[in-house]
Formats: sequence, C-alpha cells, structure tokens
Amino acid sequence: MTRETFEHVVQNAFAAIGFSPEAPFVYAWPYALFKGGSDLSPINENIDKIVYGLTKWQPKTIEKGVYAAPKVTVEGKDYEEALANVNNLFIRNMWAEGLPIIAPTEDRVNWILTGTDLAPDTVIGTILNRGGIATVEAIAVALAMAGGRPEYLPVLIAIVEGMLHPDVAHQNMQATTNDCYPMAIVNGPIRKDIRLNRSYGVLGPDPKRPAGGSIGRGLRFLQMNLGGAIPGIGTMATYGGPARYTNVVFAEDEDGIPPNWQPPLSVERGFPEGSNVVTVHVVNGNLMTPKMGDSVDLLAEQAQNLITSWALAMGVMNEQYWKFFNPKGAPGVLLVNRSVSGLVSEAGWTKEDVKKDLWEQSKLPGIPLMRLQVEDSVRRGRLDETDVQWPMPICASPENIIIVVAGGLTHLRGYWMPSGGQGIAPVSVEIKHLPPKAKWDELMKQAEEDLGAIQEDITIE
Repeated sequence: MTRETFEHVVQNAFAAIGFSPEAPFVYAWPYALFKGGSDLSPINENIDKIVYGLTKWQPKTIEKGVYAAPKVTVEGKDYEEALANVNNLFIRNMWAEGLPIIAPTEDRVNWILTGTDLAPDTVIGTILNRGGIATVEAIAVALAMAGGRPEYLPVLIAIVEGMLHPDVAHQNMQATTNDCYPMAIVNGPIRKDIRLNRSYGVLGPDPKRPAGGSIGRGLRFLQMNLGGAIPGIGTMATYGGPARYTNVVFAEDEDGIPPNWQPPLSVERGFPEGSNVVTVHVVNGNLMTPKMGDSVDLLAEQAQNLITSWALAMGVMNEQYWKFFNPKGAPGVLLVNRSVSGLVSEAGWTKEDVKKDLWEQSKLPGIPLMRLQVEDSVRRGRLDETDVQWPMPICASPENIIIVVAGGLTHLRGYWMPSGGQGIAPVSVEIKHLPPKAKWDELMKQAEEDLGAIQEDITIE
C-alpha cells in the first residue's frame, strides 16, 4: 500500500529486494485521505485488495543476481547525427538528466577503467532505493557519460563507498521530498593530481579544474540509473535544486590552512597526514554569510564579528537535521577561505576555539516549532531526553562542527551548507584503488597533453 504519486517509490524499494520490475503494492491511497476530516470509506471499499496483497500475491521474479544490460547500437548519417541520436535515446529511457552526455562506448569505458586497479566486475555495493548493483564497470560507464577521465575513477569509487555507508543513509536522500544532495570533500595529493577546485568558484564550474563537475555528475547518473532517483518517480524532492546536476565535489585548500588551524579535515577524521581521503556528507542548500568589511584594522573585533556572522547562519532551525538527530552527526559544513581563516587565526583563534564559539552562539531558542522537532526526536529514540536543553545546541558537541578551508581569496565571508536528507553522520573513506604508479604517471602525462599544464592558485602571503 502507498499513497498516490508514490507508486514508483514503492517499486524502487521492492526492486532492491529482488521484486524488479514489478512491486507487490496493490492499492494507492488517494492523497486526500491524509487530510484531517477526510472520507475514509476507500479503506473499506478496497480492503479485499489489501487482503489479497498480504495473503496471495506472488512475485514474477524469483531469481536474484548481478547482470549487465545488453549493449545498444545507435546509428546516424554522420557522427554528429549519431551523437544526437545517442542523447535522444538516453533521454527517452531516462538514463540522463537532460544535459548532453558523451556516449559511453566500449572503448571509452575501457579507457576510464585504466584509472583503477580493480577488476570491472568488482562489486562496490547496492545503490538504493532501486537496488542497482554498483560494479566498477557501472561506475566507469557513469563517469564516461559525464565526460570524466580515468584519473577521476578512484575518487568516484571512494565517494560511492562513502555514500553507501549506513551512517549516510543514502536511501533517505534518494527518495525524500527534501532537495538534498551528497557533498564530497577530498584531501591528499590526489586533489591536485586530478585538478579538483579548492579556490575561486570552488563549488561551481571551472575549466582550469574540471574534475569535480564530472565526478559529481557521474555520481548523479549512478543515483538515477542504479538507484532510481528520477524526479517524481523515485525521488520526490519538491524543488530539487541546481546542485543536483553535479552534486558537490571539491578539495580542501590544505596549503592555505593556517598553522593553528591544522590539521586538515582528513586528519581530524582519523587518517594519517598525506592520505588521499574523501569525506561524504549530505547537505541541503547553502547560505553565504554577511561580508564583514575589507579592512584588517581592529583585528580582534573583526574576527569576532566574522565568527558571529557564521553562527547566525548556522543557528537557523534545520528540520531535517533534528528529525533524524544522531550524536555522531554534523549539522553542516562551514567553508572559509585561506584569507578569512588567516585573519581569524592572526587574531589568536584556533579552529577548536572557533568551533566552541560557534557551538555557543548558534544555540537555538525554545520556540514552539523548535520544541516540537526536538520532542519528536526524543519520541523516536534518536535524542536522549537528558540531552535536551534550551537554548538547544545545534549538535552534540563543538567537535561535530565541520570547518573546511576552501574558496577564493576575496571578501570576508563564510559559506554555510546545512545538513539535510535525513542522513545520520558524515563518512570518510580512503581513496585507495589507484592503478600502479607507472600507469598513474602515464595518466597524469596524458591529462597535461589533453588539458594543458595545471594552473596554480593565486596566493597571498
């Protein structure tokens, strides 16, 4: 049983347990049934359907396993027409999101597969809610469609591993009415090797550092084609949001972290310094904090004003976060660039000091709506009643706050991205499935021939 318009969500969920392509729901309730004072007679009128579904229904599919879809052939009078026909075919079958793709030919996919030491049939996991099996080859196909390169593949594999961790609860993100999306923050030498943005325009398009868009778009194709996250069919996001086209994949500006703001995020999360690591978290929207002036006069006062502006952005009630509260959870991710973090550092603030101050200043007042959300979390067993206090901290402790140094070097602002999508906590995964070093060096050389020399960021001393 389900409500009208959610039939495909149910189909996806049951496909994940082997009932594909059919699902055992037998009745969709009218949406009006959920309104107060509605006519409940449809329940009695359709009770026989419900009894049938519970007692007699049998699935047509009785075998379960990993299988590859058959290859398709697309033709045209010339290459241009053939490529247009490929894109039309993918749109008709809902395999792409509406932007042009690059045809994932066998040759191109095999080229992408040179970016990892894993066999193509290696299973990384199951992407819910449809339950498609994410093999290395399937991930390579998605990356090829997105215009990716072989050296991006180990990062996308690690992101998929992180997204599938139970703490991310990606099945909720996939189907929710919320407009959330996965964020992936990369640390380690690989961030420079593959040209991940960490500076100007860090969350958007950049031809100098194009990797994030292709990797994030490849992840979105996996969410759609293996996980069934098609708008109005498998994902019921009311608005969606532009970030869902490519999700958000970027690098921390490790070179710009002030000495007393060390270590980088990956080390904070338990990995050795210099490790290639990706941290996956589900976020929902963004908010640029107010500009606090360009002068460095009155340094101490300006630093405090900056931190207060960040806290004001963070202290907005986040229904998704409290509805699925977990003590391990992070309320969001705060981005500050190297010039801003440097200013705050120069004023004597360590990163730990900043987190403690943000934790104190962002506490939420006990307004009725906020109390309802917290009380609901207590009833659901997600929040212990002894932890409830007013004003209410936005997370269990200051250590749960994530601060990442990234962004262009202009203006004294921060960038707050709140948690969303009913996730439980961020997850960090080592990026380890690279090809042998000789092959990696060959890929780096080819990238320089194709894309030009890596351009360094503008830096300030």
